[in-house]
Amino acid sequence: MAESEAKRGPEGPEPEPSPVLDSNDLLPVILRRLPPRPSSLPCASLVCRRWRDLFASRNFLRDFRAFHRAALPILGLFHNTYLGAPDRRFVAAVDPPDRVPASIFRMPCSRNHWSWRFLDCRHGRALLLGPMGPRSQVLVWDPMTGLRHCAPPLPDAGDVRHGAVLCSCGPERDCRSSHFQVVLVWFKLGSTHRRQAVAAVYSSESGAWSHIITVQAPFVSTAGKAGKPGTLAGNAVYWLIPGSHILEFETVRSNLALISVPLHTAGSLYWQCQLVLIEAKELGLAMVTEVSIKLWKRDSTNDCGWSMYRSLQLNQCLPPRNWMQEQPSLLGFHEESNVIFVWIEAGVFMIQLESMQSRMLCQGVSDFEIYPFAGFYNKDDAAGAQAQACEGAVEDMRGPTIRLPMESLTMWHYEDPQGELHGPFTMVQLREWSIWSKYGFLTEDFRVWRTDETKEQAVLLADAMQSLARFGS
Repeated sequence: MAESEAKRGPEGPEPEPSPVLDSNDLLPVILRRLPPRPSSLPCASLVCRRWRDLFASRNFLRDFRAFHRAALPILGLFHNTYLGAPDRRFVAAVDPPDRVPASIFRMPCSRNHWSWRFLDCRHGRALLLGPMGPRSQVLVWDPMTGLRHCAPPLPDAGDVRHGAVLCSCGPERDCRSSHFQVVLVWFKLGSTHRRQAVAAVYSSESGAWSHIITVQAPFVSTAGKAGKPGTLAGNAVYWLIPGSHILEFETVRSNLALISVPLHTAGSLYWQCQLVLIEAKELGLAMVTEVSIKLWKRDSTNDCGWSMYRSLQLNQCLPPRNWMQEQPSLLGFHEESNVIFVWIEAGVFMIQLESMQSRMLCQGVSDFEIYPFAGFYNKDDAAGAQAQACEGAVEDMRGPTIRLPMESLTMWHYEDPQGELHGPFTMVQLREWSIWSKYGFLTEDFRVWRTDETKEQAVLLADAMQSLARFGS
């Protein structure tokens, strides 16, 4: 009788534990259906030690990634704007508890990290190029685990403008353990005094670069910038280049070709257009106007090679704009989630092209070089990444560490009393203007924020100036 009462709770008998949860075969099958949010596995690991050990298993993590392969969550974006600290090259795209700390994504370069450029982010890896020179370093980095792979320098590479890191994962769909390829693209003057696009491919399996591949191309000048990331469609990577052309690299045959853009977009500025995927993951091109995004698709049956596909109205998902404001810009595209990144003076927004749902990420600028990063967050992997980032295994041997003066960086924004946004400016400029605060120009409650932030994260100008003076970052 006593034993029977012991099993009875205050509201009746306690339920017997489900035999399903005791099964070592069924439990992983059930738990891998947890949503692929960064907080899912860390929170579920608190249930019991058995679950925690299961989530730490490499087999479970591999199956979890494979199950959610088509729904890799966008954790944020990397960018090529120097804002001081090595962990300020990442902007989170989600709120707590799913937000991944920026400290996890510290630049994996211990010296002069400001001189390293992102060229691509895909399949959980990032491709970075070291300081410009005849033998620039090429680094493939897994931000979630901290693993790094340095490719041998490519002696003949010139001013590299584009790149891609491509996964070659097999049926297990575990990109972290698979081999990969790196594609670099640069431009040079050929023997016939005509401009050439040049590409080379590195294989992590062979540890060597391929032969050089070339194609005639128009003159390309991006003012020292890396340009936009490429778009992967089928077995080819495509890059939009200035001059109304698209560069195609076919990965199977290692073939380089030049494609013309739709006639209606030929006169558009570089930052008004963006390569995207439409329908059955086919190549498309988007062009932004003041009020809409127009989409074209490649069409072999059309004499022009393109046909109009769809028009999306921006007033459905973006805040109202003044017609006097600068033209919107298209900054990038994420293939798996069908998300396009748009800049307006209010900030950088990511828009899901099917649902037209949008989210503001940061302030940014009209030519903000961004590289969306998607992946699965695991606390143990993140801890290892943070430890490796502090080790600074990638060294720049070109000279002593250079620290850029923080007050001279153009990265501060503000909102005036009429609600208009301004910037970016240097702190030197803001400091000079603060002298006129007694005339009502900059009041004591004047707030500013960085390029990688939103105005909701603004701080008092006095506090920002004090922080720079104290810490230099």
